[in-house]
Amino acid sequence: MNQEIEILSEYLPGEVAAEVWQLIKTEKKLVLKISNRRTTKLGDYRMLNYGRHQISINYDLNPYQFLLTLLHELAHYYTYKKYGRRVKPHGAEWKQIFGVLINRFNRPDVFPQEIIPILKKYAQNPKASTSGDGKLFIELSKYDTKIDDNMKYVFELLPGSLFKLENGQVFELKEKRRTRYACININNKRNYLIHQNAKVYPLENKS
Repeated sequence: MNQEIEILSEYLPGEVAAEVWQLIKTEKKLVLKISNRRTTKLGDYRMLNYGRHQISINYDLNPYQFLLTLLHELAHYYTYKKYGRRVKPHGAEWKQIFGVLINRFNRPDVFPQEIIPILKKYAQNPKASTSGDGKLFIELSKYDTKIDDNMKYVFELLPGSLFKLENGQVFELKEKRRTRYACININNKRNYLIHQNAKVYPLENKS
């Protein structure tokens, strides 16, 4: 086992690391970076100088979320490689490529049995983020092991609840608006929309 496969095997499920590495290895101008935890995104794809490309994935994702995020970003790379800037980042072309990648790995030796049918349906019309599909997100989150037990999802809180983000900012939860909640920043009194699947620290309300 080479070093790259050995490193990837620490983050990916089952024995899939070699297969995933082959996808990356064949792309000579593509670099994979494992990043620190980022509260605003699970991973990203970007173009670098001199025709090079980079995919970065948060290190703290569970194996199934790590793989899906990696496939999500790979789909961005393949979409750009085929269409350039002519198509939308999460348009029909990206959805088709991402769906093919998902179906390639959506099998019992990679994903738990209960996730496979949910993922099969998701692959038909992938959203811009797995958190946009509530059922899939909840199933994936069951395998989280690197998340602080004191944290909760925003959707688990009641209106009027106070909570703190990892950056220390404190908010009061107001009302739900589709997949996000209207919240007020306690310090600057400004309104913000925070995703329902964001992980936060609940605080006691002081009345």
